[in-house]
Amino acid sequence: MKKITTFIIAILGIIGVANAQGDYEAFTFSQSDYLGTARFMGAGGAFGATGGDFSALSTNPASIGLFKRNETSFTFMGLSFSNTDSYYYGNHNSTRNFKYILPEAGIVTVRKIHRDNEWRSWQFGFGYNRIMDFNNTLRFSANTHNTLMNQVINHVNGINYNNLSGDGYLAWNSWLIDTIPGTTNQYYSFFSDEDIYQKAVVTRKGAIDEMVLSVGGNYGDKLFIGATVGFPFLNFTEITTYTEDPVNVDDIAGINDYTLFTEQRNSGTGVNLKLGLIYQPAEFLRLGASFHTPTYYWVVRDNLYREMTTHYSNGKSNTNSYTNNNRFSLVTPLKFNVSAAFLIAKRAFIAAEYEFQNYGMANLNADNYDYVFENELVQAKYGVAHNIRVGAEVNITQGFVMRAGYRLKTSPYKSADNNYNNTTQFISGGIGFRGEYIFCDLSYAYRLNKDSYWLYDPVGEPGYYTTNTHNVILTLGCKF
Repeated sequence: MKKITTFIIAILGIIGVANAQGDYEAFTFSQSDYLGTARFMGAGGAFGATGGDFSALSTNPASIGLFKRNETSFTFMGLSFSNTDSYYYGNHNSTRNFKYILPEAGIVTVRKIHRDNEWRSWQFGFGYNRIMDFNNTLRFSANTHNTLMNQVINHVNGINYNNLSGDGYLAWNSWLIDTIPGTTNQYYSFFSDEDIYQKAVVTRKGAIDEMVLSVGGNYGDKLFIGATVGFPFLNFTEITTYTEDPVNVDDIAGINDYTLFTEQRNSGTGVNLKLGLIYQPAEFLRLGASFHTPTYYWVVRDNLYREMTTHYSNGKSNTNSYTNNNRFSLVTPLKFNVSAAFLIAKRAFIAAEYEFQNYGMANLNADNYDYVFENELVQAKYGVAHNIRVGAEVNITQGFVMRAGYRLKTSPYKSADNNYNNTTQFISGGIGFRGEYIFCDLSYAYRLNKDSYWLYDPVGEPGYYTTNTHNVILTLGCKF
């Protein structure tokens, strides 16, 4: 039994860093905060039953059945201004970011059918929508009585110093850990049980852009159906610079401080299928529903680079690094959406929709590793998130339109004991000009997200942060 236990500890020490973020990646790449046309954003994205907007092809593909004429749209301007307030052991930091994005471009063609046929028209659509934007910067700093070296020691205890890998290899060669005298596989660190100033800057970049191929139909101006094959393109980068510096002394065992630099890059392409319908039982009412299959990313490339630099009191420094390149497949959770829209005298609408997603259903796999431990973590940490979208639009005068909307995505965590639980809210509004052949829409959306971030394994406290994002979006389009 002792040999088996030692073997398990050794394996965890080897793969601990390579797969430590497996559950984090499964959750992160399963998320969606739909961006799109200015009309879609301005009215809170509540087009599941309203229909007639290109971005809704990624939420309810039956939206395409409401198109009466050929239409093309291009959201060529998306300005994103964000401010993030971070708290770590009560210490506050703030960062600001600006980003230019292109959240949507698409075309829908309509093939009309002879009026004697109950099938009035068929529609075909092609383009892309941005379904998740990752861009953000987090900054944490505080004096603590914890150290990353405690996590490293937990991973490497039981492994001979000649066989260390990953962060254990870095810490050993940087003189941050050493063997307990008389042993070759039990470790300690001079940084343990000391007051340490910790500082971290986390920069996230990238997005998930979904290319959509859609087809739909209009049956008797009562029933509208649609199907979308989605091809999401994942591009995610997280760069972290983490530093530990002793508080009460100039150095510990001749070490002034050390910095751990991490760059993780993920990219991949997936596929999913969305099926939807909209039914109009009365002139003033539309009801919608859609089902999204899980997205299957057949290959996600996971490239990790870690570099540790130790600065000594004699002015010298020591740098060690390693890389870890993996490939895995990811299956994201399915989604189910129901919606309703109330039409007012062909001049306005009020709409609402609800979307269900269980993040605990996300699943990782690879040819050379089964991810059983990580998938169990996904099921233990994440659960059902409820997405609610409401919106309204009104024609003030001929061609001039005003919109307003609200979105809420509840916490996906099973255990959420504070307000920093990844709850996300959108408050939006917009205006538009809708001519016979040309339209122009402008919207503003305010996004508020609160979440937590562990700088290393859950010991002590995580960092908490609030991100306020201001999005200004402009869409131009034409009907023909």
